[in-house]
Amino acid sequence: RELGEFAAFCYHQPFTKMAYKAHRHLLESQGHTADADAIEAAIGTTTTYNRTVGNSYTASLYLGLASLLDHADDLTDKALAMISYGSGSVAEFFSGTVTPGYREHLRTEANLAAISSRELLGYEHYRALHEATSPSDGAYHAMAEETRRPFRLAAVSGHKRIYESR
Repeated sequence: RELGEFAAFCYHQPFTKMAYKAHRHLLESQGHTADADAIEAAIGTTTTYNRTVGNSYTASLYLGLASLLDHADDLTDKALAMISYGSGSVAEFFSGTVTPGYREHLRTEANLAAISSRELLGYEHYRALHEATSPSDGAYHAMAEETRRPFRLAAVSGHKRIYESR
């Protein structure tokens, strides 16, 4: 596909400014003008949830997709580009076409409720969680309950994460 065929571009966006920089670079590298209005039209709606939530690491591409589907005009039969990358020099560019009837399956209210019900985490607690190391001996390690959300990391055993639903 040509870049102009995509209705929107969903980027991995640990911080939203990165998505804007990446799209500008993509356009310029393909000989397109990186007009600010065009960039906003292509990715602006994908940044709504990420701006509120902050860095969601691996989930940021899909949080951007959820934001786009929840907030954009009808995207039925439109092509969407997804650009995912990690540390180092690996990236993936893939696309999908939005299925007719998708709006009947959106979880917009549930998404907004989940975002608005977040709980404040103090800096010291955040640092402690961030600096904690994962067990590496293969033994069973129960994890402290850190959330009241529907799913939580319950343990690490045999070098695998064990999640539980509430």
